[in-house]
Amino acid sequence: MPNGTESMTTGLSQALRSKWASFAGGESVLWPSTFAGVAVGVASLLVGPKRGDIRVDVALASMAAFLFGVLLAFTIVRTRERLALVQGLVAEGDSALLSIHQMTAVFGEADRYRIRDLIDRHLTDQIDYRLADYHLATPSYLELTDAVHALNPETRQQDAVYKELVSLCINTCSYRALIEAATGQAMSPVEWTGLLLLLMLLLGLIAVLPGGTVLGALVAAVFAASLATLMILLRKLDLLRWHERVTIWEPTTRLFRSMGRDPYVPREVMDSGRYQPTGQVRVVDYPDPYPLRANKIVTVEDFGGQVPASDRAVPSAAVRREDA
Repeated sequence: MPNGTESMTTGLSQALRSKWASFAGGESVLWPSTFAGVAVGVASLLVGPKRGDIRVDVALASMAAFLFGVLLAFTIVRTRERLALVQGLVAEGDSALLSIHQMTAVFGEADRYRIRDLIDRHLTDQIDYRLADYHLATPSYLELTDAVHALNPETRQQDAVYKELVSLCINTCSYRALIEAATGQAMSPVEWTGLLLLLMLLLGLIAVLPGGTVLGALVAAVFAASLATLMILLRKLDLLRWHERVTIWEPTTRLFRSMGRDPYVPREVMDSGRYQPTGQVRVVDYPDPYPLRANKIVTVEDFGGQVPASDRAVPSAAVRREDA
């Protein structure tokens, strides 16, 4: 019986942590927005006509709405520009890694396979950590570049390719430096505190203004839900998770399959609905809290569905020979 109680407690604790992580990460939109709308609507009905001078309330609401709107609009624009920059640099880096994999086809079998394994390890290291902690994958990147620099070209073709490979490594180093600089520009606690204080003030004034009418309470509830949705959007932008399925996960999946490897996806990403892969996938579980990844568990699972032809393509001659 104690074991059963302990198991239930552990399961409940994990479920609560999962819900909180989903809320803090901006993954849940419906229930936080609904809760904010219902809370403001009920508060509006409870307050009723018992309020102060309507002219003062309107003036305060106008000032709060103006300050909140200006600050929110400026912050959303800045975070969208940062997100677009990071996503573009990540795409450039993935393209360079695929080029390195393809260009090593002119070298010996041992070199090709070692480079491919190092690219795979570097990609999995990047996935193991949040995009904001991009620097934690630096050791695997340095190991990859050291292996590329250690290639020994013996023919004129290999020598020409080797020079291009070194150039690609220099470019990827530049991409990494820019990504690390951009990911370090997340919103500060001061910015979040100012926005949240203005939001709470604005929601309180919105709840008071209708004067207890049902229609006014409904309008206030919708307004509050809309503001909460905008804050969740801002949270997703700040965490670099906006449109990550089409800009991060799908291109990375194609990159893995182009190298003849199964895609590598954390189970928490699939459970939260951020990405649902198809076909055979390496699913990774993290038993330890972030950022501890030494004891991660990787299992190969088949999620069915039809893998797109573009994902199945293997352009490298080295990979085709290995599969044969």
